[in-house]
Amino acid sequence: MWLSSTPGAWNLLYVLDLFAIGLFLVSYYRECYRKGYRIDFWHAQLFVVCVLPNMLMLPFAKSELNEIVLGKYLWPVVDVLPTIFLITLLGYFAVLAGGGLWRLQLGIGLRKTAIQVMEIIPRSSLMLMSSKSVLVFQALLFVFLQAVVLSVYFSASGFGFDLRGYTFANPTLRPVVLVVSNYSVIIAAHCFARYVEKRERALLACTLLLSFGLLFFGARSNLLGIYESVLLCYLVKLRGRVSLLRIGSLVFVIIVVGFYLGELRQGEYSLIAFAGSLAFLLFYGNNFSDLRDFAWVYAAWDHVSWSGKTYLAAILAFVPRFASEFRDTWGLGVATSSTAGLDTQTHPGLRPGIFGEGFFNFGILGVVIVGLLFGIIVRRVDIEVKRALATPRPSMIRAFAATMLLSISACVVLSNNSSAFYVLCGAYAFSWFCLCVERMFRPQKIVLGSGD
Repeated sequence: MWLSSTPGAWNLLYVLDLFAIGLFLVSYYRECYRKGYRIDFWHAQLFVVCVLPNMLMLPFAKSELNEIVLGKYLWPVVDVLPTIFLITLLGYFAVLAGGGLWRLQLGIGLRKTAIQVMEIIPRSSLMLMSSKSVLVFQALLFVFLQAVVLSVYFSASGFGFDLRGYTFANPTLRPVVLVVSNYSVIIAAHCFARYVEKRERALLACTLLLSFGLLFFGARSNLLGIYESVLLCYLVKLRGRVSLLRIGSLVFVIIVVGFYLGELRQGEYSLIAFAGSLAFLLFYGNNFSDLRDFAWVYAAWDHVSWSGKTYLAAILAFVPRFASEFRDTWGLGVATSSTAGLDTQTHPGLRPGIFGEGFFNFGILGVVIVGLLFGIIVRRVDIEVKRALATPRPSMIRAFAATMLLSISACVVLSNNSSAFYVLCGAYAFSWFCLCVERMFRPQKIVLGSGD
């Protein structure tokens, strides 16, 4: 271990923790608040991915109340927390460095090349949102597919909100459910983004229908993924016309609703019982447990590098786990669960945070590379969103298209997001095909010349 778990060591950790939080607050005040914004993508991502689950949760990750989740692993986890926090802190500074590197003009064409590559995804999203009829067609198609999947689930297990749990017991259905849920999120988010700008009610109806179906799929991140980026773009557009109190209240409501959906997934419907357990769910549950889960895996790890195996398994995500022994062993969820001694057939895996997978595969070098790449991508998104919304005619569609670059950063920080990225590429390809068909049957306008 790099740092022993002694009172003196913990005092040092708390000092470093306060320094990192202070650095974030100073950056927010100088680069966001003083420039007229109340929130932007750069600081929102830093807060959600780094500050909240790691720095703010450090005192709670040490608490003995974690024994309810960790059991006999409590003290081994607490012993390695100082080491894990230092690894995470290094990664956080790498993210800040990545955001700064994007602004450098090196004169060797790297930045220009990176921009050209990064533009592929936003342009593809603009293509997808260019046709209302194509969006409606795909939305209705996946509303139908959601209904088919849910009919199978309800007929086998009865009414419930834990389709994900059902797919663990029936792995052959899992790839189908994964594609349907990810594709539904993609189409619903694009429908919502276009609706916010053009106010086409059919697209709002499609968004709500897809959202309702996803309620039963058991993954709260799916519902959040539909509205999160559009909502952030809207708040950026408002600039100083929205208060921090309103933003904080909105975030609190989202968290509470998300937690309650998690209780519904477990079959707990009582609002009174939920209210009594809200504080525990917030500080000691599995929602912001990145630091604790990273330490849990590390405490049981045999210190043999994974050498990129989880990333290779992610590249092969188009192969179902039940058909690939390699993916069934080295998928990130399986690797973390098996290392921590959990049942891989019922447990979806631990979340080792933004830097855990890079560390277990490539050590400190992996942490630094992940941090740099994440920082570069998020900084690019932040700049492009502000650019799209700062013009005399702000474009929510262009701003949202820029945020789709976060699909790459999601794969960088957690490789098991690669399946969603493959579905995104499939959505772009299918949309291009639908647009080609639409153009074939679209009536052509004939413009007569002045001599006719």
